[in-house]
Amino acid sequence: MAKVMKGMLFKIGLLILNSMLFITHPFALTPALSHAQESFPPPPEDRSRIYLADERGAVRAMPFETGTTPLKAGVLAKSDKTSYIELKGAQSASKIKETIPRFYLFVKDEANVHPPFIVRLSTKGDVRRVTAMSQKGLYGFAINSAEIIKPRYRVLARVGGMLYMEVRPREPLEVGARYAIIGTDLERIVSFEVTGLIQ
Repeated sequence: MAKVMKGMLFKIGLLILNSMLFITHPFALTPALSHAQESFPPPPEDRSRIYLADERGAVRAMPFETGTTPLKAGVLAKSDKTSYIELKGAQSASKIKETIPRFYLFVKDEANVHPPFIVRLSTKGDVRRVTAMSQKGLYGFAINSAEIIKPRYRVLARVGGMLYMEVRPREPLEVGARYAIIGTDLERIVSFEVTGLIQ
């Protein structure tokens, strides 16, 4: 398990922060029986997608975007380097009303496999970016903790070797801000802008 790099990084892939590993705790992997009063959408058929729930609890698949980075995530880093993950276009692919959106996704039911993060994007010209870093002697990349939204994870079910999960921010997201859900696969990034509720 990789150690925290100067207390500033949340690790993705082989660089996951120790504090994010609560998802592997046995209690965290128990379906949310204590929240029986809440209703959750059943697991969708397509387990490769990330879904957003509306106010009625119905889910829709979010479109994927491809991110790029100058970092060589598949190569052992020779030095510490600060860079970025970039999405083309100043606008996010999706607009959502909810300031505390509920996302549903699947992750492999295996040790050291973790859900993706919700991160805040900054706009630079006609691209959107989040800071990414590599650490000498390690594979993968990390994202600055200041740009990661503190998540609330809930495992709802085990389905065919996968964990069906709800992911939501702990605090309301900022109206007008742009965000993305980023894991280890940069070809499967979901981005969105929060518009707020229509009065």
